[in-house]
Amino acid sequence: MPQLVGAGLVIALIAFVGYVLIAGAIIIWPIFNILAYLKVLIFPRPIRKKYGTDLNALTKKSFDIAITETNHKEIKNFKSSIQNLKDELAKLEISIDKKILAIKEKISKLRSEIRSLGNLKKNNDGTFSQRSHDGKLAYSLNSKIENLAYDKFQLESEIDRAKEDNRYEIDTIKESINMIKNKPWLEWDQWSSRYARYLSNKNSIIFMFFGFPIFFSFLAYMDYLTFAEVLHLYTYISYIQPIADIFGLENFNTGFSSNFLSFEYAASSVEKHSGQFSFGSWILYTLTMPLITFIVFYFSYKRKIKDARKVEPSTF
Repeated sequence: MPQLVGAGLVIALIAFVGYVLIAGAIIIWPIFNILAYLKVLIFPRPIRKKYGTDLNALTKKSFDIAITETNHKEIKNFKSSIQNLKDELAKLEISIDKKILAIKEKISKLRSEIRSLGNLKKNNDGTFSQRSHDGKLAYSLNSKIENLAYDKFQLESEIDRAKEDNRYEIDTIKESINMIKNKPWLEWDQWSSRYARYLSNKNSIIFMFFGFPIFFSFLAYMDYLTFAEVLHLYTYISYIQPIADIFGLENFNTGFSSNFLSFEYAASSVEKHSGQFSFGSWILYTLTMPLITFIVFYFSYKRKIKDARKVEPSTF
């Protein structure tokens, strides 16, 4: 039983702390949103500072500065390496082709010698019968042909392996070249997300300045209240009553909440708006504007990313 009580207290404490964090974040999120925007406005990220936020001043070529002079030299060296590999393979192919041609000529000559011996008897396994002098000679010549054929196969395998290794090395070098050539796109990708986030955050703040008064005016119209009364009701529903229900009204006198609201204001709000708090009213008053603002931010971000694609560099 003590263990169950202890677990219940822990769960209750976690639930309370979670609510305080959520409620606190919901109430003061506009302030954090504005501070976050001011931070990136005054101290922009290097990538946004480098390319700015004026889309009309940028083109697909604007991000080419990401490829430095050193990178251009690296590409030149990489291309020289590719050409060297191709030249080496070509030399090896010529050398091996000559050896294979020489082997083919030897095999052809040996086969002519065997044919000159006439019609020779063969064993059931296809080998020449060695019961006669010519049969033994043909058997010996055929063994040489088989050895030469094996040498030819070895040379052909060698050139196949060389081609495969050469192709792998060249592909690896080409990948390194493409990584350098893709630096403008990588710069754009990093910049576009910062660009879209910065402007979308700005748009959401602009929306808040107009959206909150409109939202509170709408609530005032629906409940036949004044604008000031709605503001007080918003504070009561979103923070005062939930804290009073969970932790007691005294929390506004000596507890943590006394740092934000006076006990007198909290008590008068509870007395004045008693019965107006419900889960539905909490959702309406507390979550409506954050959700709409997030939607505004989300679609603005998507639109800005789409706009940024006008100056998106090509990939390799």
